[in-house]
Amino acid sequence: MKIIVDEAGEIIAKATNDHTLIGGHHRLAIAASLGKRLFWRDTGEPVKLDLLFKNHGSSLQHTA
Repeated sequence: MKIIVDEAGEIIAKATNDHTLIGGHHRLAIAASLGKRLFWRDTGEPVKLDLLFKNHGSSLQHTA
């Protein structure tokens, strides 16, 4: 499992190793709409939201 955090280190969402969201969908959508920079906690690399939205399906794409 991978953890997505914001710039302050606050947990925003959880995903599987293949970047499928398993928790924090709403928080992720809000953070994305506010333009927050998100990172993978384990590596510090920026999260590519388009990959997460594509894996999750169209319902999250419409909320972000």
